[in-house]
Amino acid sequence: MSGKLIRNYDSFCKENLFENNSYQTEVIKKLQKFYNENFKFSFFDFFSKKNKKKGFYLYGGVGVGKTMILNFFFDFVKEKKLKLHFNEFMLTYHNFAHENKKSDKDIINLFVKNLKSKASLIFFDEFQVTNIVDAMILGKLFENIYKEDIKIILTSNIKISDLYKDGLQRDQFKPFIKIMEQQTFEHHLVIEEDYRKSKENEKQRYFFPLNEETNFRINKLFRIITKDKKNLSKILNIKGKFYY
Repeated sequence: MSGKLIRNYDSFCKENLFENNSYQTEVIKKLQKFYNENFKFSFFDFFSKKNKKKGFYLYGGVGVGKTMILNFFFDFVKEKKLKLHFNEFMLTYHNFAHENKKSDKDIINLFVKNLKSKASLIFFDEFQVTNIVDAMILGKLFENIYKEDIKIILTSNIKISDLYKDGLQRDQFKPFIKIMEQQTFEHHLVIEEDYRKSKENEKQRYFFPLNEETNFRINKLFRIITKDKKNLSKILNIKGKFYY
């Protein structure tokens, strides 16, 4: 494999004792392409600008490493950047709209111009759409974000085409889906190994020392083994304990 991002990810996994499996490596390869198109500049960029995808949408189940991978990429990119929960971002927009009462079009343009002054890369973790008010404006909002050449990376549990599925007035949300499908690299991250049945995890009852790495491992393992929730009472009564 070639590319600075890929090499750095290999080192990142070794330093933090993280598993570097083929599924996550495939994501890094696609992130390398996304990085090359958007953050490595050359004379030919002027001619290829229209064909660039400015978003990266990574979706998959709980505990497969989506957030870890995009956190790594977010830290790797040396640009003005913001990391926000999507609900936090939309609250910021609605507060901005309330404080700057103009037409919807002017508000969105003004908000995105203000956003561009703060970041050229935004990371939305746990992206989902549940609010009809948000659903109605996302198409125009993200259209302007991409026009301003702001790059977006996102994690989610569902694919783009299933966002806001069965939501009220979903037809008005479809322009957003179309924009996202056109403007983003979409990748489904699947890890075949079931960590709940892993012999290695059956043996690992103690996590030490007390630091961010062990906290990440505990939280990751807990999310995985409680994914179905049906057997939660049995899980909580397993032999041995997690110690923080």
